[in-house]
Amino acid sequence: MTGAPGSLACTILRERRPLPAQALGNAPYRRWATAACSAETAHARDDFWACVHRLGLASRFDRDDGFGGHEAPFRFAHEAHAFAALNWLVHLQVHEGDRRGPWAALRWDRWDSGRRRLWWAERRRLWAGFLRNVERYRLARRMLDA
Repeated sequence: MTGAPGSLACTILRERRPLPAQALGNAPYRRWATAACSAETAHARDDFWACVHRLGLASRFDRDDGFGGHEAPFRFAHEAHAFAALNWLVHLQVHEGDRRGPWAALRWDRWDSGRRRLWWAERRRLWAGFLRNVERYRLARRMLDA
């Protein structure tokens, strides 16, 4: 979100601070990406609320509106990509549950080869979306840290 200098949006964005970068380390890629993106999303929310309270602007936002997401217009680029990556991950995990979930224990064994090919194609699409957004997050993070 951009706005005129001195606007509410600029004031909040100027006050926000990014979370320090998370190193990949020895963790598997998916586990690291989940942890890093989850930390970014939690930080985006918490930092937004800390900023609006420090600035005395909390009364302009209803924290208990039942929907949340007030921080969305004030997210940094890397935080927006982290949110998108987690969204893709949720869909990927639900899709994987069709094969491995306890409620689907026999379904995979009963699927014909065509249905299994469709399942694999959808899994590849969801995995690619997750990877694409994690890599966008990492690129935006590197640009921020540079």
